[in-house]
Amino acid sequence: MIEFIGPKDAWVESTSGERLLFMLLRHHREYAFLVKTLSGSGLRLGGRFSDMSNFFVGASVLHLMQRMVKLAKDVIAEQDGRLDQVRVLRARMFDVLITPLEYGGDMGALVQEVLASAEQSTKELKPGLRDRVAKHGPPDCYSCGRTFGVTPPGETDPLARTADHVWPRALGGDSRFDNLLPACKDCNNAKEHIAAWQMAWLQPAVFTESHGNGGLKGLRRENRMALHMRAAMAYANQNGSTLRDAYLAIGPRIDPARLDDDQGYDFFNLRVHDEARTNVFWTPA
Repeated sequence: MIEFIGPKDAWVESTSGERLLFMLLRHHREYAFLVKTLSGSGLRLGGRFSDMSNFFVGASVLHLMQRMVKLAKDVIAEQDGRLDQVRVLRARMFDVLITPLEYGGDMGALVQEVLASAEQSTKELKPGLRDRVAKHGPPDCYSCGRTFGVTPPGETDPLARTADHVWPRALGGDSRFDNLLPACKDCNNAKEHIAAWQMAWLQPAVFTESHGNGGLKGLRRENRMALHMRAAMAYANQNGSTLRDAYLAIGPRIDPARLDDDQGYDFFNLRVHDEARTNVFWTPA
């Protein structure tokens, strides 16, 4: 099953960037062709067909989104009027990124959404919004679960409370309450612009049998965060929620564990969430 492609959007969007993602998945003919080709290929991909297919589709569409948003930022910096921005961006997108033959939706709406996503990257939190996130969010970091520290004046505290954009600003994440959760400075900095697990570096999450379960203690934080994102995306998909609500439902990440003891220690055979509590299950395939 290709998790991004289906009869409905993968989860309930709350940002411009998520709307852009779903527009591309719904209307970009090449992604539909890629899914169809992979589904009928008969490939095993080392016994990771479903997992690797999801990675290929997700990584490619997110890569295109990054290029579109960067192109829009350049156009916004050069052009003052909205009409000129739309005209120039549309022309450059046609020349470099996408054609009407590849995209079957409303190209004008797509250009507007790309511009809207690019504009989010420069928007700061409104006064009082950070306090609202702290007051109504979980008392600990939503990602790692550690208790926030108290930062003395003039000092840097890795556990200082910050407001993290669930869908990152760099990919169109709005600076609004339903896209923000309280996170420690360490986790916020480590996450950076990662929007989905397909953007994470998966190769370091491969261990030999000699490591045993104890070897998982050395799993990089970025890989743990990507596994946490994967669980949140799966929860949002099967429950029809926003990503923010999904993170609140599954709770902070826990120590990594293998899914199948008969398989190796790779990204797709690991989890950092409580399956029984969250009812989020997957098997390496």
